Amino acid sequence: MKKILLIALVALVVVTGGMFAYTFTTATATIGVTAPTSDFANVTAGSSITAPTVFGNFSGTWPSSTLFDIDPDPNYQGDLVITVYLVNAAQLVRQYHHVNMTLEFQDSTNTTADEQGTIQVLTLDNAEALFTWSNGTGTSPYKLVLTGGSFRLHPFKALTGGSYQPQIWCEITQR
Repeated sequence: MKKILLIALVALVVVTGGMFAYTFTTATATIGVTAPTSDFANVTAGSSITAPTVFGNFSGTWPSSTLFDIDPDPNYQGDLVITVYLVNAAQLVRQYHHVNMTLEFQDSTNTTADEQGTIQVLTLDNAEALFTWSNGTGTSPYKLVLTGGSFRLHPFKALTGGSYQPQIWCEITQR
């Protein structure tokens, strides 16, 4: 019985071999991406920054000044996230008892351009401030302004050698 079944299967394959087709298809697709011709925003460091001179056992306030000028491309239709970092907090914590810097994202008319409408504070414990900008809000160019704050050095520090000024980094990303 097994022999008959095997012979029948072989005969079936021989007789109908042309009716079965094995197909293998391939296809490729190319997605065209155009490289941008400009940035979605330009950032420049403010030129009127006046940091106070610090020395041992000293406390004071930060003068109001523009930290960064931000100019979104007029053709950019999206929203932006402006993130500001205090990048040398690890070095500052050894010298300062506290550092508080109040920041505000403003338009060219000195009006708050941040969607939340609030100031943000950079400290030694919170070294990041985040602002959100909705396209069409305010008047370009925009600026990130240090509106005030305070600092106090450790009383036992003599501040010899090295720089003890905060270093601020601004990053603009698409939202």
